Amino acid sequence: MTKHPIISMICCLILTIIFKTVSAQGDADSISYKQAVFNLINHFDQGIGEESRLYNGFGYNYYDPNIKGNAYLDDVNRWRNGTVDYDGETFENVPLIYDINADQVIVSLFNHNSPSRLVSDKVASFNLSGRHFVRVSNNSSGIKSGFYEQLYGGRSQVLNKYEKAIHTTNSSSGLERYFMPVYDYQEYYIRKDDKYYSIGDGSLSAVLEVFKDKRKELRQYIKDNKIQFNSLHELALVNIATYYDHLTN
Repeated sequence: MTKHPIISMICCLILTIIFKTVSAQGDADSISYKQAVFNLINHFDQGIGEESRLYNGFGYNYYDPNIKGNAYLDDVNRWRNGTVDYDGETFENVPLIYDINADQVIVSLFNHNSPSRLVSDKVASFNLSGRHFVRVSNNSSGIKSGFYEQLYGGRSQVLNKYEKAIHTTNSSSGLERYFMPVYDYQEYYIRKDDKYYSIGDGSLSAVLEVFKDKRKELRQYIKDNKIQFNSLHELALVNIATYYDHLTN
């Protein structure tokens, strides 16, 4: 018998005590109560170490060090603290790596000695380096399963997909392998009416084709606000999607 059920009972008992205590106070304490519950659950999951639901994934093997570059987000191959919604729970300050090549979220085990890849279908979303990623399942909605950066998450959505692959070339010293982005540009998607549309590099014409029912209004909005598809390309996509949701609210 593991210690997990016993600790769970203790945690539930503590939550019951907190609930009864706060219930006797006013509504002003409700926020404090919710925060206390969240902190307790998060502390509980971290405290039970290897028995935490966060660590029910699989082992992860690092890539051959002879492969040039790396497979990770921002080309950073070190642990960075993030937040992950996993198996119905939220875990904060978790050492994370996002392997773009394998499209997997990797966590550092409780003992900090071994990496573990999370079960992708149990990852609802994760935050890393100020960016929010969501899991999209392949349900014949026009997009393949995987993790996408969510640039805008209103009724419409604007998503960005990162992909890397291992390429092999011949050189004077023999075969060389290196990681390289799959696309020469960022690959963007828009969700509208529960269907996802690929808009390639996110050109204005592609965006307006998705939102063609409000094409005239959007063109005027873009003109009035001098929205440019240049260095602020992603901001432009977010602004247009946000205004479209405003128009169709």
